[in-house]
Amino acid sequence: MRVEVLHRFRVLVDGRFVALSEGSQRLIGCLAVADQPRPRTTLAGTLWPERSERDAHASLRQALWRLNRHVSGLLEQENQHIGLARGTEVDLHEIYRLSEAVSESDPGVNRQAVRLLEGDLLPEWSYDWLDGHRESLRQVRLHTLEALARNDLNAGRTATALVAALAAVGLDQLRESAQRIVIAAHLAEGNTAEAVRQYIRFRDLLWDELQLRPSRQLQEMLPDVAS
Repeated sequence: MRVEVLHRFRVLVDGRFVALSEGSQRLIGCLAVADQPRPRTTLAGTLWPERSERDAHASLRQALWRLNRHVSGLLEQENQHIGLARGTEVDLHEIYRLSEAVSESDPGVNRQAVRLLEGDLLPEWSYDWLDGHRESLRQVRLHTLEALARNDLNAGRTATALVAALAAVGLDQLRESAQRIVIAAHLAEGNTAEAVRQYIRFRDLLWDELQLRPSRQLQEMLPDVAS
């Protein structure tokens, strides 16, 4: 069984998508993001905050009943705690494993990793409990993409370094550290015109949005343009 919360929400059993009720989706999404069993009371209050405690617990029981009808064995319950069954794959967890691998070695950039890191957390959901998780994950994604890009750039793999660095820029166009890697990769390939265009786009955007100038470190990469 597999739960996907990046790009969109999906539950797959033996590779086949399983349609679930909204309440069951909320429950699975919350447990996938939490990455640990949660008390029943906490789940009820988190997922149905607008309802009374009694009604929230009733909604949780209904979600559990419907889920067990459609995907038996996806959850484990023990001592009033509910969690995903052991062995359930979650795409979100792959990001954290990738982040740890980058800090310990040089795995290199690949298309699957970049695609994974580009995925927003449950982008179609608008629940308050997701806000903190989204920002935390965004920082992990950005740092991991930059680390992948920097590793490949240092190893002379400029094409794949650009892929990862541009993905980081796509997540945050005002992030100068990612912009520097893009520009450095263009310069390493001898594509000065591309580097200049990237710098000018960033410089203008930074001024338009925040009335700030690029750092001296970035300006020194293209002194003729910066001056």
